[in-house]
Amino acid sequence: MHRLPLADELPYRFEPPRLNRLVVRATRPVRRRMLRGEHQVEQIDTRGVEHLKPLLDRGDGIVLASNHSDRADGLVLLDLADRVGRPVYSMAAHQLFAGDFGLRHWLFPRLGVFPIDREGSDLASVKTAVNILASGKNPLLVFPEGEVYHTADRLTPLREGVAFLAASAAKRLAEAGRTVWIVPIGLKYRFVEGNDPLRALTELMDRLEARFTWWNRHDMTLIERIYRYAEGMLALKELEYLGAARPGTLKERIGSLLAWILDGLEDRHFGRRRTDFAPARVKELRKQCLEKLATPTIAAMEARRLRSDLNDLFVAIQLYSYPGDYIRDCPTVERVAEILMKYEEDVLGVEYSPPRGARRACLILGEPIDVGARLKEARKLKAVVSSLTNELESRIQSLLDEIGPGRPFPGLDGGKMIDADRAGLDASVSVV
Repeated sequence: MHRLPLADELPYRFEPPRLNRLVVRATRPVRRRMLRGEHQVEQIDTRGVEHLKPLLDRGDGIVLASNHSDRADGLVLLDLADRVGRPVYSMAAHQLFAGDFGLRHWLFPRLGVFPIDREGSDLASVKTAVNILASGKNPLLVFPEGEVYHTADRLTPLREGVAFLAASAAKRLAEAGRTVWIVPIGLKYRFVEGNDPLRALTELMDRLEARFTWWNRHDMTLIERIYRYAEGMLALKELEYLGAARPGTLKERIGSLLAWILDGLEDRHFGRRRTDFAPARVKELRKQCLEKLATPTIAAMEARRLRSDLNDLFVAIQLYSYPGDYIRDCPTVERVAEILMKYEEDVLGVEYSPPRGARRACLILGEPIDVGARLKEARKLKAVVSSLTNELESRIQSLLDEIGPGRPFPGLDGGKMIDADRAGLDASVSVV
């Protein structure tokens, strides 16, 4: 995973969106070249656009809520907006605005992108998002998972922020007889027919093993090598934190080490342990550490300890991003590629692991959720936020399941696995 600079390393500065249709239109060829070049997305297959089009001219708020498994996701969904003829606003981590000699600070707002501080209480971004939804002019694109986990077939638990924004805007619109709609989106990538990425993926595995000073094990299958490597990486972390490698399955050991790190940090910082899912626990601990680091009179030793805690929290979120049984549960070429991309970023320190072959994006838009109706039923905002988050999570996962598994890994008994993701995708376009 890409470790973004924290607030004390890169101070947050809110940049209001200045959506400019001329800039959106002018950058379209560049964005499509980036899809084909950097992300190797040659084709976008879509289904369910008919769910979105009737909502665009109603004057209601629209949230486009997608899973987030790949760095190409934002560009794919901007391309969808191009095709339906309605630019979108979108929220992005504020660290992505840095660099390029200030170009991103000029360009991103004009593409409708505005920053959010995921480490703190960002009232400016929240207010902006609610205002966008209340205006009913352009959809708001969000990724409720919050991180790029490279596990397209499995949705990680959603954060409640998206449901909170939608419900807050719906509450404001209720008096005018308008509502907010959340359109769930499932998005995956498939290697195009006739393209075999396995040679390039094997070469990447060779580089990863060389980093451990291991001999390349070409007598083993690529999947066997991946799991052997996972055992090695985890054993090193267990040795670092626990003093020795532990017994158990890979999934059990990942969960045990993750709990050990978070439990210890929560005991020290809060005096109690939370029961939330790992990203929520990490967020609260990061916030606590950064607030303490911002104290002007903090002692040097305490500052070093807090920075060590922040490093541990990054390890925790890395551990969380590895399910442990992801490939074995359904061995496909795409799952193998996703895990190796994660390895390249986490072990070799590559900021962006490029795809190892030409791909197509498979995109399904689901039935819209009427947030205003949910608000009338539950009445209390907090109850609506919780139920909406659960419903949205279920719907996005159902869409991912509908796309289906990818290409069965060759040489295995994968007779029951078919490349089902093309079934029912009713609009296919080339990225030109």
